[in-house]
Parts: sequence; structure tokens; C-alpha cells
Amino acid sequence: MNANTPDRSTAAAFPRYLTGEVVADSVALQWPGLYARRWRLPRVVDRFLVPATPEPHISCNLRGMAEFRERDVGGAWVTRQIHGGDLFVTRSRTPYEVRFQSPPGQELDNLSLHIAVEPFMAALEARYPGKADRVEVVDFFGRDEILWPICLTCAELLAARVPGKSPRVAALTQLFAAHLVEKYTKTTAKTAAVRGGLPIHQLRKVEDYVTAHLAQEISIEELAALVELSSSHFAHVFKESTGMTPLQFVTRQRVTRAQQLIRETSRSLIDVGLEVGYTSPSHFAQVFRRVVGVTPTEFRSSL
Repeated sequence: MNANTPDRSTAAAFPRYLTGEVVADSVALQWPGLYARRWRLPRVVDRFLVPATPEPHISCNLRGMAEFRERDVGGAWVTRQIHGGDLFVTRSRTPYEVRFQSPPGQELDNLSLHIAVEPFMAALEARYPGKADRVEVVDFFGRDEILWPICLTCAELLAARVPGKSPRVAALTQLFAAHLVEKYTKTTAKTAAVRGGLPIHQLRKVEDYVTAHLAQEISIEELAALVELSSSHFAHVFKESTGMTPLQFVTRQRVTRAQQLIRETSRSLIDVGLEVGYTSPSHFAQVFRRVVGVTPTEFRSSL
């Protein structure tokens, strides 16, 4: 289990803490309200910690099977047999531990989905006017004959590399949000509290600023000023929220954007590096290789 996994994270940082290979990621396609990742999971995973996120999470097993165990940290293990078509729905406010083992040749092919806070809250407000802050998601495991084909549609759009500006992505996001709100929520007596880290709206403010200024120098001081905190306090609570330092987050966003540009354009690697803030081609190549595992040139040639 990764000892560096935080108790809470965000959908943007979520893949950093899971095990397995991401074979498709909607972040590279700039889907605005939905984080969709397709995972190829190893056959045996001894144990890893899944951080809580403010965004509701759907885990959809597309194919494969496994004996799957989960528990609250320090609690008793709950064992489930997972097959293709099984789904998990959660908006856990605390981290939980997972372990699983698949038969040879039956490794899990998983679609992991997070609905961004804004469309989810809009769906909550439409369903529970004036009471959205007193609604919680009910954890679910099993089969959902309505949600399953929506997940398959999402996987197809992801495989087809449909860009975030497509109306189909917005419609899919609204459909996910509406279904979760109608089937997997309930009202509670108290307003749900979120402890530790930055509030999600402040995290989103920082993320939007970084995305808009990738070509420029971005300092911790600038980011801290956005949320009216001192640089040292901001750095602490940002890492508590995401598991990354602010500068690690900036680097990840730059490399993610660079991957998108390399995939979708024929622009020179020098131009790509300049657009994401690297004036030195050698420095760009060094950072890209550290994050992705290959150089920009090798990445382009593999496409």
C-alpha cells in the first residue's frame, strides 16, 4: 500500500493513487464535467488505499472477474465476487482499503468515473431545491440495468476520443448526474461536513488558473493569493487535498496538455513545449520523460 496516499484527493489527482495502467483518460480530451478513466488492472493486488473525493465515484467492471475485498481503514474485510457488469457507486468521505485477485486471463477491465462537483450539485439542487447540502450518496454494489449501458456509452466515447466540446459529453455528464441523484441519494438531518484540505471550489479555482496560464511562469505565491492564504499554508493544505505539491500539480497539468497536443496536432515538439511553459526543449523532454516514462519524441512515434 502506498504510504503517501492522502485521506482525501480530487478526481483530477485520483489516478496517481490507484494501481494498474490507465489506457484512456478524458482529461486529455478536456471533458469539462466528467473524469472518465479506463484501467487495465493487474491480476493480483495485495492492498491499496483509495482516497475519498468530493466528486461522486462510479467504478464499472467492463469485463474480467475477481475476488474483491474492501474495508474501512482498520475495519473488517467485506468480500465480493466481481464479474463483468458489476458496479460500485460511492461518495465516501473517508478513505478505504481494497485488495483483489483475478483468475489467470480474467484481469479486470475497469471504467472509473467521477462526476465533477458542479454538474452533480446542479442535479442535486434540481431534485432537492434548497436542500442540496443535506443530501448524501448511498453506497451501492451490484447491477444497475440503466447505469450499465450509460457506462458502456461512456467507454465508447472515450475510445473514440470524442472531445470535451462535443454536446454528447455534456449530455452524458447530465445523464450520469441525474441518475445518481435519483437512485443513489438520500437527505440527512445535518449538513455534510468536509474536513481537511481546501474546499472543492477553491481547488477548482486553482486548477482553472493553472490551465489558463500553462505557458507562463506560475508561482506558489500566485496560487496562494487566489485563495487568500499564505504560501506555506496553501502548500500544506493543497498537498493534503490532492497528494501533490502545487508545483507537482502544475507539472502534471503541463504534461497532460502536452500529451494532448502531441496526439491531436502535428505541431513541432518545440512549439508544444513552449505552449505548456518550457522554453528549453531539453528541459521539456526531461520533465516529460520523468512523468510519462518516455520522451516526447518516443511518445509521438508510438501513436
